Formats: sequence, C-alpha cells, structure tokens
Amino acid sequence: MADESNELLRAINEQLKRLLHGATAGTVQPGDGLDPALKELCETVNRLFVSYNDSNSFIRSLAEGNLEVTAPPYNHLASRFKQLQANLLHLTWQTGQIAAGDYSQRVYFMGAFSSSFNAMVEALEEKRRTEALLREAQAKVKHLEGIIPICMYCKNIRDDKASWQQLEQYITEHSEALFSHGICPDCLKKVTADLQDSKETPCRFLFITSLD
Repeated sequence: MADESNELLRAINEQLKRLLHGATAGTVQPGDGLDPALKELCETVNRLFVSYNDSNSFIRSLAEGNLEVTAPPYNHLASRFKQLQANLLHLTWQTGQIAAGDYSQRVYFMGAFSSSFNAMVEALEEKRRTEALLREAQAKVKHLEGIIPICMYCKNIRDDKASWQQLEQYITEHSEALFSHGICPDCLKKVTADLQDSKETPCRFLFITSLD
C-alpha cells in the first residue's frame, strides 16, 4: 500500500514538473488498492491536468494570433483569456469600422494601449477634417488658364461675353488676387517730369486732370 501510494505521488510530482517546464501533463492512473482519499486526490489532479492542457492550447493559439480558436468549455483556468479573446475580437471589429471611416470608435478596456489607440483615432479624425477643409478651400480657388485675349495697345482683356475689361478688373473677377496700386520708378520719373512741365504750362495740367 505504502509503495503504491509513494509511486502515485512520484507520478503526480513528475507531471507537475512537466507543467512547470511548459510541457503538457499526462494523467496519472491510480492503482486499485489505493486509499480512497488518494484516489480522490488523483482524480482531482487529473482534472487539473486536463483543464490546464486545454487552456494552455487555447492560450497558445491566441498568442499566435488565431482569434477564431474555440475556447474550451467549462474551463475556469481559461476564463480570463476567454474575456481577452472577446475583447480582441471586438477590437478587430472596431478597427474595421475605423478603416471604413467611422472615427467615433474608442477603446477603454486595454489600459495604456487604449490611450494610444484613441489618440490615433482622434488624429485620423482631425486629419479627415483638415483634408475636408482643404478640399473646400481648393474648390473656392479660381484659376486663370488657357489663352487670354488681350489688347496689344491698351492691355484690356476680352471676356467670354466679348466685352473688354481692364486688366485689374478681369484678374480680380477670375482669381483670388487683389491689386494694390503703386507707381514704378520709370513712371514716377515721367509723372514728375510732367508735373514740372505743368508748372510752366498750367493749361496743360488742367487738361490732363480733367481726363481723370
């Protein structure tokens, strides 16, 4: 009896060592003449080994990225990992929703990862808003292109209605450009010279100003 009991304990101890080294544990078969208490212990340990082996296989599949693996039923050792599997499956679905343009998705069950994930989604949402504003701004921008008919003397431009417009007016109406009038150095010399001449011939100066 004692030898059989010791052999059973050694067998159980050997399987426990296998578990500690990451190996699969085998069940231990009790002898017929064992004490009922030892038989009960052996049955309990065997159930533990089976439950551990099943949960370990399930966890290994999750670690390899197989989220569709079937969780072992009625296995309390794997219960936390079942919850993790459900969370990861939901996260996968959320990622697909974000890829489809739904930036309302948020994650709250994965600690620091949740903060990083949510920050990424918010950045994507802001990027989409910025791109939308940019497209809207680009739609409002007017472009001048093609051949523009312009008078070689007065520099007026003929529009689509065959009317002639001043250069400034035409560009202002067909682009976002605005004009700020000044005077170039050559014209300044010419105007200055004209003003000096006007001092000598006031009637000419009056004639010029009356054209404005």
